[in-house]
Amino acid sequence: MAKPFESFGFVTPRDYGAYVRFNLLKGKYYRLKALLAALLLTAAIIVLAVFGINTGRRDLRIYSGILLLVTAMFAYVIKVNVRNICRKNAKTVRGKQHVLFGKNGFIFELLFENKADDEYTDVLYDEIDVIYEATNCFYIYVDKRTVIIVPKRNLRVSLAESRGFLQSFVGDKFVICR
Repeated sequence: MAKPFESFGFVTPRDYGAYVRFNLLKGKYYRLKALLAALLLTAAIIVLAVFGINTGRRDLRIYSGILLLVTAMFAYVIKVNVRNICRKNAKTVRGKQHVLFGKNGFIFELLFENKADDEYTDVLYDEIDVIYEATNCFYIYVDKRTVIIVPKRNLRVSLAESRGFLQSFVGDKFVICR
């Protein structure tokens, strides 16, 4: 039987940024999807620009410029959204996160300097929608709109132990993403 484990530390703005990028193409092969989308978009921009220059068609060069501008704006909007999430959840970003995983579920605590502000939640594994293991974090979806980010660097056990423990209790709800 796998033994309970815990996670203790901060969730940084970088973790929130990784979550936003993950949530965009959520799924087992989200990194491959992102790479494929970036390559296709880059190829489209280059082909339009080169073909427009070679044929002298100004409209194709304009289209490639528009695609490049939209891509840059998209990256900027993601960055701004992460900053807004961190500003909106400033209290959450400044608090230490303590997650204690047990046999029936986990206890999620946010600990602040002022003890009166501490938050405590008890979640059963049956209530979990899905758990994604991404590159640097576990994303625990309590429901479709509520996610708990657990950075791997905050784990008090090895990655293999934590993965084995979660898989043994949530089964098919645990998805390893590449």
